Amino acid sequence: MAGAQTASNTERNPVAVFRNLLAMRTDARTTELAAKPARLREVLSTRLREYDTLPPAEREARLRATELRYYLNPLLTTLPSTRATQLSAVPESLRPLVEERLAAWDKLPAEIQREILTNERLLQAMTRPAVPNAFPPLPPGMEAKVPDNLTQWQEFDARQREQLLDNFTHYFRLDERAKTRVVAALPEPKRAETARTLEQFEHLTAGERAACITALKQIGQMTPGQQAQFYANAKQWKEMPESERAAWRKVVIEFPPLPPGAGPLPPLPPGLPAKP
Repeated sequence: MAGAQTASNTERNPVAVFRNLLAMRTDARTTELAAKPARLREVLSTRLREYDTLPPAEREARLRATELRYYLNPLLTTLPSTRATQLSAVPESLRPLVEERLAAWDKLPAEIQREILTNERLLQAMTRPAVPNAFPPLPPGMEAKVPDNLTQWQEFDARQREQLLDNFTHYFRLDERAKTRVVAALPEPKRAETARTLEQFEHLTAGERAACITALKQIGQMTPGQQAQFYANAKQWKEMPESERAAWRKVVIEFPPLPPGAGPLPPLPPGLPAKP
């Protein structure tokens, strides 16, 4: 009886179905997909093409994150005192991760919780896998403040960037009179623009400023594709309302990426995952 029940759960389990499809040969997969409704077949085919290109470790990490999300998300809207039954249904291999993230969730201010619950990307970020370009969509170290003209950094070569960072670090060690002289000595076309950028950084704490410098150094080590994503993320960050930025900061801090090999992969409740 238990074996039949396990088989039934597997048939209803969308991630288990997706895993089976991933493991199939092309002809078997085509036959299996042909038996599914058109819309479901389209979604699965798109996801399968995406996952076929991923390295095995990254594929596993993304599937594990999806599994965790499906067990965790229904619990976010329940009171801690009423979760016992739902938690008991979570497989033991996954329960510590669910409980860990619930504990972090319960510490968040109510307004941050509301922001996360209405934002699918924030919900996904709470269970993001530790894989490249997964989450967060914010420039590392730049969460506190993104300068208005950050994209100009992309135009500099490695030598120019290094020189500018050295000058930048030196500038903030000067007293106010020396800073004024430095800005006044700049050519007129660049003076106002540089002054605006420096003013933005003046409002940062020393720690935030150091994080920005670290992030800017990291840009020089990125591939062109990674740099393009970085600047797209920075633009997106700048366009976010402050309430969403605050929620992202909390998610990044309180919900670290899933560690590699975070337990076996248990079955999921019924329902097609939005994005495995």
